[in-house]
Amino acid sequence: MTDEKEFDYRDYIQRQLRKIDDLDERRHAKKLLLDSLGEMFAWTEAKYRALEQRVMNGLDNPWKCFNIAMTVADRADYDPINPYWHPVCAEDASPPEDCRCVTVYLMADDAGCREFAGQGTVDATDRTTGQALRYRIVKPERYQTCMRGTYVLFSRNHIPWQTVHMGHMERFFDLVPEGDIPPGTQPVFRWGNWEQQVRQDAMPLWNMQRKMLQSQEFRHPCLDGVVFEHIYYLGDEKDSGDGCLVDVGEDILSIRYEKNRVILQTRKETPGDASVCRLHQGEAVSSYGYRYPVLSNDRKDSFAARYLRQAGNFIQTPGELMRKIEEMSGIFRIRISGYEILGSAAGGIPGGDVLEGDMNSFTGTQVFARDQRSLLLFRFRKEGETPHDYLYRSQIRYILSQLQMEFLEYRCVGVVE
Repeated sequence: MTDEKEFDYRDYIQRQLRKIDDLDERRHAKKLLLDSLGEMFAWTEAKYRALEQRVMNGLDNPWKCFNIAMTVADRADYDPINPYWHPVCAEDASPPEDCRCVTVYLMADDAGCREFAGQGTVDATDRTTGQALRYRIVKPERYQTCMRGTYVLFSRNHIPWQTVHMGHMERFFDLVPEGDIPPGTQPVFRWGNWEQQVRQDAMPLWNMQRKMLQSQEFRHPCLDGVVFEHIYYLGDEKDSGDGCLVDVGEDILSIRYEKNRVILQTRKETPGDASVCRLHQGEAVSSYGYRYPVLSNDRKDSFAARYLRQAGNFIQTPGELMRKIEEMSGIFRIRISGYEILGSAAGGIPGGDVLEGDMNSFTGTQVFARDQRSLLLFRFRKEGETPHDYLYRSQIRYILSQLQMEFLEYRCVGVVE
């Protein structure tokens, strides 16, 4: 996609005026062109911009309020009053005192994470007693449980699921002690080759904030006497661009948002307390110490994307695929050098390490019991170097995960050249 460069008429007129040698004539021309025609040019451009905005608003994406962004913060730098970033799991911000588990974040690429998890254990020494300790490396189950709950919450609120970027969450590991350790143990880990990549006491943050609500009005039965409406107030702080997901512990028949309140229709006469998950949008607010990159499933906006989304058409062309990948590239410059359709995976995939779109595995969706689909192989070309290259392949896997939801007839895989 190319952007048109806006023509600077003022600069052009001033450059042309310098060619007039007669100063009186130049002064007269400047007054005529810049002061008179200049106002007309400015008025015309303002009208064109307003028209373009009206067309864009008519093709607006109704689900843009439900984008999810993630980052990482050290527990010592966590800011509880930050209005944008909130812990993925509340227990990360204030772990229980009897917790013996240690959570670490590994700043390594996908291959490094597999190697770190594959070693199985990490040795440590008690800082005070010198006792030898050993910790098992396990993946935190609480994050997968949280993502499964988020997926269910989207379904109950009838919001289409968009792949959540799991690049940060996949790099968290729990270190569980083998055997009993006394209270107050202060382990000093021997990381070996991982000394520069491991970050202790880190926690994942996202732009979702959960708040408990209570129905503050009498229930309103509908005419059939079966469906009930319940009103929940969200407070004055809700921004119009933020999305809200309501959790009442049961299927919601319908949900309607009004200014600072939400109206639910259920078959239950007294649903009791409910919680609302507010998804903060707009520019992320950083606090001191928030230095890790932001990974988001927000897409770059364009007229073509809005039009195709509104029309409901899906054009399977090379240009359309490149546009989709560019939209989801995020903080990286990701390009595809080509793609091809191969047979099944049994024949092998040429080109090196194969990446798959596996960030939606927790949804449990399996369309093909015996997956004999053809492979849609994307060949990605890496451009440039960034300080966050350890997340590069995770970004590609996120893109493949989202494309997999759109190309169900193929199994989407990729290689980096």
